[in-house]
Amino acid sequence: MNSDKMMEEALGSYFDSLLTEPNQAPEKADAEPIVEVANPPEPQIKPLAKLFEEAELRVAAVAEAKPVLLPIAEIPEQAPEVEEQQEAKEQIVVEEEQHVETLVDTEFQPASESVPPEWQNIETENDFQVLFFEVAGVTFGVPLTELGGIHRISEVSPLFGKPNWFSGIMIEREQKLSVVDTAKWVMPNQLFEPDYKYLVMLGETAWGLSCEKLFGTERLTRDDVKWRSEPGSRRWLAGMVKQKMCALVHVEELQKMLSEGVNIEGQ
Repeated sequence: MNSDKMMEEALGSYFDSLLTEPNQAPEKADAEPIVEVANPPEPQIKPLAKLFEEAELRVAAVAEAKPVLLPIAEIPEQAPEVEEQQEAKEQIVVEEEQHVETLVDTEFQPASESVPPEWQNIETENDFQVLFFEVAGVTFGVPLTELGGIHRISEVSPLFGKPNWFSGIMIEREQKLSVVDTAKWVMPNQLFEPDYKYLVMLGETAWGLSCEKLFGTERLTRDDVKWRSEPGSRRWLAGMVKQKMCALVHVEELQKMLSEGVNIEGQ
């Protein structure tokens, strides 16, 4: 009994040293002669295993806790670099935001109001041909170089919400032609009921002037026309044919006025 008691006390002292000094545990384990004792009493098997388990957990906990004790003096050496990197990132972000704002401002900046081009009269050869036609007793002339064609007026479909001088749409060879009541456009305050038969097309556009009569074409020289040098209030008027005392149409300007939805008076 005394030997068993001594062995138990020796083992208890050994495991106490493992728990209190984990780093020196392997050396003491080799130095203790009691380890060589064979066949320990059966009741000690479970307590020994439990002690080994607790000792291993304690050693592992201590080993894991060691990295927390790193020298604090190394932190200030890295701090300036971290701050510089942070400042550099912030500067990059600010520059990117400014760049984006600049792009947005540039992209969505309203365009300055374009100045309309200066009015210029039509250019012709010294000799040129003109088509003459009549509307409500008034004769007009169109240079053949500005003539888009002539059609007989057929069925015209009116459109809602258009000016009163806009007669409607006429279909010709699957093309939609915009028919102008020329008398209402030229003389908006007069009451006329012309018997329109022809449609004089303006250039390559879909606009056409209704007329009652076609007088055919004549060859003129530039001296036969009293040309306008300024647009005045009738920019559609290129000049007056002296012999016939009729208006020579400035087709390009007339097209613009029709597209703007205004009549001869700009209304």
